[in-house]
Amino acid sequence: MAYLPGMAIAPELPPHDNSPADRISDQEMRERVDALCREGWDIWERFAERSMERPFHPFVAADYDAVSRALWPYRGTGLRFLEWGSATGVITVMADLLGMEASGIELDSGLMATAHSLAEQFDSEAKFALGSFLPTGYQWRGSDGDQRTGTLGSGPSGYLQLGRALDEFDIVFGFPWDGEISTMLDVMQSYGRPDALLLIYSASDGIHSYRGGRVVANGS
Repeated sequence: MAYLPGMAIAPELPPHDNSPADRISDQEMRERVDALCREGWDIWERFAERSMERPFHPFVAADYDAVSRALWPYRGTGLRFLEWGSATGVITVMADLLGMEASGIELDSGLMATAHSLAEQFDSEAKFALGSFLPTGYQWRGSDGDQRTGTLGSGPSGYLQLGRALDEFDIVFGFPWDGEISTMLDVMQSYGRPDALLLIYSASDGIHSYRGGRVVANGS
């Protein structure tokens, strides 16, 4: 796997104390992340085989290599990372291994159980909350007045379980279906910190980085 510097601008994020990840070499960290990615793809293949016999499920695995390249510049920073819709936990655990204070919010209890098992397997301190990543009281209203949130679902907000509000996170990652990017941008602008970084993954053109609602970097 090739690790590139990435295009997002880390210095604009607030400094945090360094993490234990600083005490291991880049090579060792890369090997740990590579092993996690391989395990993540194995989990996805097993899930995909089972889901062929079931109705539609909104979980689709992101390109873990592309995500690791985007997160690599923030290794060892101790920045607070949140994944919206953390599914099997691969990306949240990845952020933890890279030395961030990582949390994920997921609506599906089965995927949440897998995430906890994955975190235990990789000796990760990543935290997971069962619920919606939409803050309590948030209501989406599109330009046409449509209030539906698509596959984002609904349920109790997960922030209470985490003990943190959205504006306490430095980096937020999301992998929306088509038509859901506007909702994620609106949530971040309404509840996130203006200087926080929002990473949106697209299966067609990689990762776009947003700060204050504006694109600061395109692609992976």
